[in-house]
Amino acid sequence: MGQSPSHEVRLETKVEEPENGNAPQGLALISHGRAGGHFNDPAVRTLAEYLRDVRRLRVVTWNARGIGRSEGGNEWTDYGIWTGDVTIADYRRMLQESMSKYVQDFPEAQNAQLFLCGYSAGAIWTGCIRPPPSFPQFAPAHYILISYPVDLSFLLGVHRTGSYYRAVEALVQGYGWENLPPEFHGKEPEVAGVFAITGQWDALMFYGLWTGILSSKNARNVLRHTIVEGATHTWDDKAPRIAEEVDKWLSSLHRDG
Repeated sequence: MGQSPSHEVRLETKVEEPENGNAPQGLALISHGRAGGHFNDPAVRTLAEYLRDVRRLRVVTWNARGIGRSEGGNEWTDYGIWTGDVTIADYRRMLQESMSKYVQDFPEAQNAQLFLCGYSAGAIWTGCIRPPPSFPQFAPAHYILISYPVDLSFLLGVHRTGSYYRAVEALVQGYGWENLPPEFHGKEPEVAGVFAITGQWDALMFYGLWTGILSSKNARNVLRHTIVEGATHTWDDKAPRIAEEVDKWLSSLHRDG
């Protein structure tokens, strides 16, 4: 049996504010990966610090169920966590609560930036997240997918894998995901951009096929993807390249806009 609804489980959460003392320019959420992953993974911390310090966002990270001080089971004991159903519900809850708190803290906010991010398995879950339409204070979301585990996706998602791929495809083409939440009435919300970044050693088999399919469906012209030479799945000393490449991407969006 799967875990109870996500609101009944306490997740260890870290909320970080820009260090300049000014109000943040928006909100970012970052989900970590599997198999011992946590919110202090190098890839997660590098992106969190960049979005906090350079982009001046409030950054929210959390440990998944059973990790650190988070309650609940884990992927080894609960099938719903393994396939992502529970983890995606937790992400949605974190997003709803974080957006609500942001609006409460900054009631005059308008066109606040929103970043939905994930690393490894967290990138899979991120692709299935849509900002609730009840927060018009936020601009369309930027999506950052780090090391999307294409070669392991069928092991991680099992029968949900096809839907997870279609969720990302729908972000770039504007339609096609059968599990779009009902509050959107069949219409994909606008997105500011989708950025997929992976290391060279994660791109040896099917990653290029996946990005090729995404590129062929990029009707919204919002997709950018890059491969970092010499980087492994854990990133380690190559983690700073994540911030560099994200900065290049965001700067290019600003120029194009």
